[in-house]
Amino acid sequence: MRLHQNTLLIIPLFIGLLTTKGLSDGNDQPINDASIKVQFERKLGKLKDEKKTAETSLISSQLKEQNKIHADLPKTTNKNLQSSEIYKNRKDGVLCLGNIYKCDRCSNWHGNIAGGFIITKDGLAVTNYHVMKNSKAGAFGAMTIQGEIYSIEKIVASSEKNDLAIVKLKGSDFTPLPIAKSAPIGSEVTVISHPEGRFYTVSKGIISRYYKQRGGKEKGSPRLAITADFAKGSSGSPVFDTSGSVIGVVAATNSIYYNKTEGVDRNLQMVIKSCIPSSSILKLLESTTP
Repeated sequence: MRLHQNTLLIIPLFIGLLTTKGLSDGNDQPINDASIKVQFERKLGKLKDEKKTAETSLISSQLKEQNKIHADLPKTTNKNLQSSEIYKNRKDGVLCLGNIYKCDRCSNWHGNIAGGFIITKDGLAVTNYHVMKNSKAGAFGAMTIQGEIYSIEKIVASSEKNDLAIVKLKGSDFTPLPIAKSAPIGSEVTVISHPEGRFYTVSKGIISRYYKQRGGKEKGSPRLAITADFAKGSSGSPVFDTSGSVIGVVAATNSIYYNKTEGVDRNLQMVIKSCIPSSSILKLLESTTP
């Protein structure tokens, strides 16, 4: 089950602080949420109108179990970083990733924006399977914190059971994030995500456990529970260990209530923050590190 029994991908509401340059000028400058939303919609819409995006029907056909692909991944390190350093050093590889669509009330493009992150210099990126599962989208794309937009050229590997999709961005010379095999239970983690359109939000917690999914199509697949906060809109965002390496992918939340009255859950007690472990990403890759 996912966020409030639903996926984390949403049509977000945007409330944010404005800057003169639109995004963020530095590590401690305010993010302009409204500008990010508008830029994503207009820039990806322009690529779509100019026929520079892949057909969504083709992308949908690629969203299936596929063989491993080769990827040249950046090297991990053993250096311990503060959350502020992780944000500063890794934010360029964190994406606003999703799709645009048109409603029946106007001619403008609207955005479904979730998360993702880059893993190779030539533009391979990771997000959730459910983020890419939308055959009615007009176009899929990703945008960096600097406002650079890239169309999603194709899906190169995916797993519905593990809720993962590896996509190829149309471009080059990207800033990739390192991927670690795992991290121990109880160790600290940092998340950079976009909860309900609050872009590039940093939260901190620990790994509370590793477990297997209980039911549904994902039954038996490995999962990672953390205490760092995230919410709807955060799907596909990276979870970092203390070295700044990715050890998980934000996927869902599960709410635990004390009781149910007349079919309604009541007295919320706990929200489980469920992620995909990095080991599931590595299983889709034939990876090499420098």
